[in-house]
Amino acid sequence: MNTRNLLSAFALAALLFTSCGTKNAETQDEETSADEAITLSRTQFESSEMILGKPEKMKFTHKIRANGKVSASPSGQVQISSMIPGRIRQIAVNIGDRVNKGQMLCAVESSELIQLQMDYAESSGRLKSVQAEFERQQSLAGENIASQKTYLNAEAEYKSLIARCEGLKAKLLMLGLNAEKAGQGIIVKEMVLTAPIGGVVSALFVETGSFAEPQKALMELVDLNQLQLKLSVFEKDLTGLKPGLKISFFSPNNPSSAYSGELLSYSRTMNQETRAITVIGSIQPSDRPLMINGMYIEADIFTGEKEVMALPDEAILKSGNSRLVLVQTSSDGKLMNFVKKEVKTGLSSNGFTEILNPEGLENVLVKGGFNLVME
Repeated sequence: MNTRNLLSAFALAALLFTSCGTKNAETQDEETSADEAITLSRTQFESSEMILGKPEKMKFTHKIRANGKVSASPSGQVQISSMIPGRIRQIAVNIGDRVNKGQMLCAVESSELIQLQMDYAESSGRLKSVQAEFERQQSLAGENIASQKTYLNAEAEYKSLIARCEGLKAKLLMLGLNAEKAGQGIIVKEMVLTAPIGGVVSALFVETGSFAEPQKALMELVDLNQLQLKLSVFEKDLTGLKPGLKISFFSPNNPSSAYSGELLSYSRTMNQETRAITVIGSIQPSDRPLMINGMYIEADIFTGEKEVMALPDEAILKSGNSRLVLVQTSSDGKLMNFVKKEVKTGLSSNGFTEILNPEGLENVLVKGGFNLVME
C-alpha cells in the first residue's frame, strides 16, 4: 500500500469516529430532554387517582415550638420544716393527700421547746418585780433620795427584761404556741406543724420517730390552683413574644391530648449556656387537676397569622436540597405532559407548605406525583 492510500484510510477512520461521537452526543441530549419531560396517558392519570391543582390562598398560624415543665408558682409550693430540733411524734398526712390551710401535718416533741416555755415563764414572772423596783427607784431619784447610779441600773435591768420577754414571746408565737398560757406555767411538750397553704402533699421526707432539724425539709406541699407553665424559648425565636399569646401544650407521652394556656410573662435575661429565656404561661383552671408538678411538656406559642400561597405537602417533591413540583405543559385528551419546576418554600402548617414563587403554577400535580417520579 502506497503512502496516498494509507493517508486516505486514516482520514476515513477519523471521519467515521467523529460521526459516531456526534450521534452518541445527540442521542444523549435526546435522552436528557426526554428525562425532563414526563408523559402519561389519561387512563394512567385517572386510574392512579391523580389530581391537578394550583397554589391557594391560606392563613398560616406562625408558632414557636418550646419545651419545659409544669411548675408551681413561687407562692404555690412550700417546704415544711421544724424551726427547732425535735423528734417527730406523729405524721397526720400522706403523699397525695389534699390539705387545707391551717390543717395539722405533723407533731414534733422537743426538749428545747419545753426550755423555751420555761424561760418565758421565768422571765415574765420576774418582770413584775423588776418593773416595781424600777418605778420605785425612779420616784426616789426624782426626789433626790436615791443615787442616780442605782436608778440607771434598775432602768437597764427593767428594759433588758422587757426585751427578753418580748423576744421569747415572739418565738413562742412563731412556733404556734400560746404565750399567755406559757407565762402562767402551762407547759406543752410538742408543737404542731400546720399547712401554710391549701394544696396536695407532693413529697414526704421523714417517718414517725425521725429527728427534725431546722435546715431539713420534712414534707412538701403544692397548690394545684397555682400550677403554671415554665418554658424555654431559644434566642432565635424571641421575635413576636408578648403577654397574652395563646399556648397549646401536651405531654410527649400523650401528644393527642393537648391543653391550652396563655403567655403571662417572660424573663429579660438570657441563659448563657442554653441561649434561651424562661417563659411563664397559664393553665386553664379546669385542666390544673390533671397536671403533675414537674411534668415535662412540649408547647406551641402562637405569635400571629400570615396569608400565603400554599400547596399540599404531597405536591412538593424533594431532590437533594431542592424542592420540585410537576407542572402540566400540554394535553391532547389522551396524553398528558409534565415538566419539573423548582419552587421556593416557606412555612408549613397542617399538611400544606407555603410557595414563595407561585407564578406559572396553574396546573400542578398535587396528588400522585411521587409515585409518578419513582416509576
